[in-house]
Amino acid sequence: MKLLCCIRCNQIFSLSHTYKECDGQHGGGQYIDNLNAKVWGDEKQVLVLGFANSSFINALRSQVADGDSEELMPYAGKMTPKGRDFTAFIIPEAADSIIRVEDPFVPVQVKF
Repeated sequence: MKLLCCIRCNQIFSLSHTYKECDGQHGGGQYIDNLNAKVWGDEKQVLVLGFANSSFINALRSQVADGDSEELMPYAGKMTPKGRDFTAFIIPEAADSIIRVEDPFVPVQVKF
């Protein structure tokens, strides 16, 4: 799963096969097939985030099967239940699965 993070708007949204932009129109993008995405925006202010899909699915399954974790963590000055962990990361600019362009682009029609 890929998400776009606009630091200027303080906004994060999931990429899909439908073109999307942040509210401030600083960046946007879409999946161009089931793996690769095309994005635009200043690479220092519009970042692409990724979830390790298998890790995310395992966390979802654990939550559904076992319910809330009994583990606690500090949050907002108190101890609160900790949610299920999964691996997320900033996708590097050198990643083959991201096509980065500087300016907005005409959305592509994805065919399967």
